[in-house]
Amino acid sequence: MKNLFTILFFFPCFVYAQKTDTAKIKSVILKEVTVTDVRAITGMGYLGEQSGHIIYSGKKTEVILLDSLDANTAQNNPRQVLGRVPGANYSETEGGGFPSNGIGFRGLNPTQSIETNTRQNGYNITADLFGYPETYYLPPLEAVERIEVIRGSSSLQFGSQFGGVINYVLKKGNPNKPFEFSTQQTGGGYGLFSSYNSIGGQLGKVNYFGFAQYKRSDGWRPNSYLKQLSGFGGLEYKATNRLKFGLEYSLLRNRIQMAGGLSDAQFKTDSRASFRGRNWISSPWNIITGKAEYKLTDHTFISLTSALNNSNRSLVWRNEDGGPASADGIDPETNDFVNREVENETFKNNTTELRLFTKYQTGNVEGSLAAGVRGYFGKLHRQGGGEGTTGTDYDLTLLDPNYEYDLIFSTINIAPFIENTFKLGMLSITPGLRYEYIQSKVKGYNPSEDDEEILKSNYSQSRSFLLAGLGLQYNLNYSNNLYGNLTQAYRPIDYSSLTPLGSIVQVNPDLKDSQGYNMDA
Repeated sequence: MKNLFTILFFFPCFVYAQKTDTAKIKSVILKEVTVTDVRAITGMGYLGEQSGHIIYSGKKTEVILLDSLDANTAQNNPRQVLGRVPGANYSETEGGGFPSNGIGFRGLNPTQSIETNTRQNGYNITADLFGYPETYYLPPLEAVERIEVIRGSSSLQFGSQFGGVINYVLKKGNPNKPFEFSTQQTGGGYGLFSSYNSIGGQLGKVNYFGFAQYKRSDGWRPNSYLKQLSGFGGLEYKATNRLKFGLEYSLLRNRIQMAGGLSDAQFKTDSRASFRGRNWISSPWNIITGKAEYKLTDHTFISLTSALNNSNRSLVWRNEDGGPASADGIDPETNDFVNREVENETFKNNTTELRLFTKYQTGNVEGSLAAGVRGYFGKLHRQGGGEGTTGTDYDLTLLDPNYEYDLIFSTINIAPFIENTFKLGMLSITPGLRYEYIQSKVKGYNPSEDDEEILKSNYSQSRSFLLAGLGLQYNLNYSNNLYGNLTQAYRPIDYSSLTPLGSIVQVNPDLKDSQGYNMDA
């Protein structure tokens, strides 16, 4: 009874207090938020069955969201980000001064990413897709929105390489602001300084984004100086609700001192030592890309992408004849350094891809069709063994205008493809085909193995073949599925295999591309 009396006594006070608090509440209208996608808390996600008008059903995929990661992006080391991908292997050569780090998957050779198709915003950024698939330019990670990784089963839609595709998708301008500026200044040990600056925004029907990054470092070994400027500018014009155009330009300018290699004994004594102070490399990169996309119907899209690569790699160095243990000292006969070698490689290629994507329904079967064709035209001009100066700075001056070898490699590739997903309830079946036509040529001259004579090269080979694949996927629920696929793949003959090494050595006219298959489950 006593407790009941207490409750009844204080009840009016409680009611009065509730009325007072309610009277003080004010209404606040929050800004509208548009949810466009599901964000992975861990920074790792997966591509859906279709994404960006490309079929991924039944394939092994990963998506890394950069703004969800705690990573050191200023050093632009993809290992810190891509290390989250299972089965990845890395080859880091920056310690020796070589700018082309590499990545491979599931035991494939990671050196300079020769087993991986490397792209930016969906187009090729490698030196030469077929004979020299190395990547010197990579966008700074501060500019990357996400990284898409598609394993080897991607070969039907993206072409060669057993290791699959890595696609760096860059940020776009803020659609809600006419102008936005971002800057990030970073300093670190060994003279590291990185300055990243970007602009972006929306002006009417035009979305724009651009960045510039300057980076310099003294390196953690002697003779490892680096300075680099990379930049990008992109415009996207939405002409109508169905038609849009895009134009992008990427560049890289760098100068790198290469510390050189070490013998086992030298490495054991001092792993940070360097006995090469006159080795330099530069790899200016230029990629300009045009895009167009048209929405034929609510379920049918057609797109055209054409990327032109006009780039170079220049090297002046005391070569590794005699191995890394051979000294780069003063010649007592001349009282000067020995002459350095000069190498020069020019890459010019165009990759054009036309794609069609449509969704349809036949009876109770839902379907998605992706088809298209890729055309590739590439030329690599390789010159080397030129007699350079005895200096120590970056200097490509030739004392003799003739190179020791001078070769021109060219490739033509035409590749139509088609994939179709048949969706039967929770089960998706995706068969696909790709036809490859490749023409490879080489002409020029190079010395014999004993340097006694000049060998002239004039080689041409054409071949064609069909690739097939099949993928299965069963969706258990929204976030879990079972999948498996078996897809044929190939690796083209690289240009080094088309170069005879001696007077009695000939290039086999029946030389074939490496062929095999990928299986994921």
